[in-house]
Amino acid sequence: MRQSSTTKPTLLCLSHLGWDFVWQRPQHILSRLARQYALIYVNEPRPVGPDSPLYPCDGQPYLQKVFANESVTAWQPIFPNRAEVLEQWRANYVRLVKTLLAPDAAPPILWFYTPTPYYFLDHIPAQLVVYDVMDNLANFKGAAADLPQREVALLAQADVVFAGGRSMYQERQGKHANLHLFPSGVEPEHFAQALLPETPIAPEIARLCDNGRSPQAILGYYGVIDERIDLALLCRLAVANPQWTLVMVGPVAKIDPNELPRLPNIVYTGQQPYEKLPHFLKGFDVCLMPFALNEATRTISPTKTLEYMAAHKPIVSTPVPDVVANWQEFVHIAGDAAGFETAVSTALCETAEQRAQRTQREQQHLAQHTWDHIAAAMNDHIQAALRDKDTVMRET
Repeated sequence: MRQSSTTKPTLLCLSHLGWDFVWQRPQHILSRLARQYALIYVNEPRPVGPDSPLYPCDGQPYLQKVFANESVTAWQPIFPNRAEVLEQWRANYVRLVKTLLAPDAAPPILWFYTPTPYYFLDHIPAQLVVYDVMDNLANFKGAAADLPQREVALLAQADVVFAGGRSMYQERQGKHANLHLFPSGVEPEHFAQALLPETPIAPEIARLCDNGRSPQAILGYYGVIDERIDLALLCRLAVANPQWTLVMVGPVAKIDPNELPRLPNIVYTGQQPYEKLPHFLKGFDVCLMPFALNEATRTISPTKTLEYMAAHKPIVSTPVPDVVANWQEFVHIAGDAAGFETAVSTALCETAEQRAQRTQREQQHLAQHTWDHIAAAMNDHIQAALRDKDTVMRET
C-alpha cells in the first residue's frame, strides 16, 4: 500500500472532497502538478455502519482506493461507526495515512484543502506545507465550531498559502507573509465542445430539444446543490415562467432533498461526470448561478463562471461579491427574484451581434485564466519556497 520510491517528490494532499466527487479546483490543480510530483490524495474519513457494504469484516478502519494511475493515487479512509474507533479519530486517521508513505522516502510536500486535520503537522514531517483556500469552510452548513482556530494553527505553520478568490484573499491579507491570489481557472477547450456540431446534447435533456434547438427555453445550472442555492428563487422562476425549463445538474448535499422545489418544469439529473458537462451546456439557452446571499456564499468564487463562459452561453447570477468584482462585464447580475427573471429574459433576447461581441471579450479573458497557467504559477511559488527553506537550512 505504501507509495513506492520514485524520482518524483511526493505531494500528500489532505482534502475535504473526494477525488471521485465533483471535478473541481483540487482535481484540476493537482492532476497537473502530478506531472512533477507523485500525488497521494486523501479524503476525510467516512464513518459507515454495519449495514453498509463498506463495513469491514474485522471492524477496523481501512483505506479504500478510489483512483490510481501512474502519478496519482486517491484514497477514502473508511471508519466503522463504533465508539472506540471514532473516539480515536485523529490517531486512526494519522495511522492510515502514514501507511501510504514509504519509510525510506524523503518528507512529502503536505498540501491542505481544509484546516480540519491541521494536527497532521505534528505527526508527519513535511518538506513544505501548502494551504490552498478554495472555500471558507467555516461558513458552510455543519462546519465544526473550531474551524477558524484550526485555520489559525495551519496558517502559523504553512510555508505557502493560495487563495481561490478575491474575498478569501482579502480576509487573509496580513495573516500570512507568503499569500497568493489564484482565482478560478478553466479548460477552455473542454467546454468549447458545447459549440461543436458533433457534440450530442446530454440524453437527460435531449427530449426537451428538437435537432439541437429547444422549443422552450432551457435554463441550466450544474454543481453541488446545497445551502448555497436559492431554492425559493428557483421555485419562483419555474412557477412564473412555465415556458422555461430549469435543469439542475449535480448532487444534493447537506440539505434534505425533500426541500427541493418539485415542479413539472424543474429537472434534477443528479451528479454527472465532468466529461459530460459540455453535453449539458450545449442544450442550455441560459446558464444560471442562482446562489442565495448568505454566509456560505459571501466569499465563494464559482469555477463554473469561466466554464459557462467557455461555452459562450449567456450567464445570469445573483450578486455574489466575487462574481460582481471579477465578471460583471460578462454576467447578467440580478439582486432579487424579479430582477433575475428580467435578466433571464434579456439574455434570451441577445442578438447575434451582441453575442459576437461578448464572445470576443470572453475569449480574451479565458486565455488568461487556464488551469495549466494557474498550476504552473503555483508550482513556481512552491519551488521558490523550497529554495528558500534549503537556503535557511544551509545557513544554520
